[in-house]
Amino acid sequence: MRPTTSRTGTGDRHVRARLVALGATGLVVALVAAGCGTGSTPTPQAPVVTPAGTTTTTSPAGTPSSSPSATDPATSSDPATTDPTPTTGSSPSPTGRATSSAPTPTDSATGDGSSKADGSDDDHTGKGQGNGTNGKGKGKGHSTEHAELRSGDHGAKVETLQRRLLELGYWLPSADGNFGPSTQQAVWALQKAAGLNRDGVVGTKTQKALDRGVRPAARTHQGHVIEVDLSKQLVLVVDDGHVSTILNASSGSGRPFKDKSGNQYVAHTPTGTYRMGRQYDGMYTSNLGLGTMWRPKFFNGGIALHGLGFDVPPYPASHGCVRISNPAMDWVWSTNKAPQGTVVTVYA
Repeated sequence: MRPTTSRTGTGDRHVRARLVALGATGLVVALVAAGCGTGSTPTPQAPVVTPAGTTTTTSPAGTPSSSPSATDPATSSDPATTDPTPTTGSSPSPTGRATSSAPTPTDSATGDGSSKADGSDDDHTGKGQGNGTNGKGKGKGHSTEHAELRSGDHGAKVETLQRRLLELGYWLPSADGNFGPSTQQAVWALQKAAGLNRDGVVGTKTQKALDRGVRPAARTHQGHVIEVDLSKQLVLVVDDGHVSTILNASSGSGRPFKDKSGNQYVAHTPTGTYRMGRQYDGMYTSNLGLGTMWRPKFFNGGIALHGLGFDVPPYPASHGCVRISNPAMDWVWSTNKAPQGTVVTVYA
């Protein structure tokens, strides 16, 4: 009779070898899943990362076309520079969620933290940040309008206001008669352009600015350019010197801050002329522990144009990036207003 030990021993060796192989495979998968510290967080729609030098922009429900550069420490960061050496910036203005009250700075931390990521709290529902009470606007069944229009109002006068804002180029998704957070953003943009108090209320002075047709002037005169006006806190879409679209924005607060490793930075948005480079079609998480960015388009190292819900107050509040609302950022992507290679000029 043949001994059975050799077969059993051989089987054990095969099992052990297979387990070792599976363990090695699992380790490789774990390492790939962990990435190289770029901080990107994929969304269920399999967002697309497009590094500089490629032409891919979006691929809904597809697989990522590439991964963020593992050698670029600023892939998902939002500090003003990739150099941890502090730089000087403008006077501090901490972050705050959009409300109908005057933008009085508080001592809350400056952050590109979480907000409604998908932009669903829009004017179409009358919900979201931007009401001085509970953050929700009036629905269509609550037709109330103040003598001075403000967040939460709904009716024919609000629709007239929205149509005029759209006519002048202030970005809105539509004129639906509901004074929600996107309308709040557009009114702030108008008040910034007119040099008025940024309270988000359409009073006598704001109405006069509407009647006069106040619009910011472009600095550039040729080509398709994204202009960032730091003094007015506006983003302008410009074609051959004509401003076609005006977006409320919030840039670097000028306040010092530390990342999760304790490195010191200053929330500063440098001036200069750049080009759109890397972009990420989805929610992006900072590897420095600075929060999230919605569909960012990077134009200066770790500095990007990106959405942050409706957390775009009428004053500088970011870590250095240029914030606009999520619905506005979705519009930038869907209309291809800022493809890779687009000139971006930032000025004070």
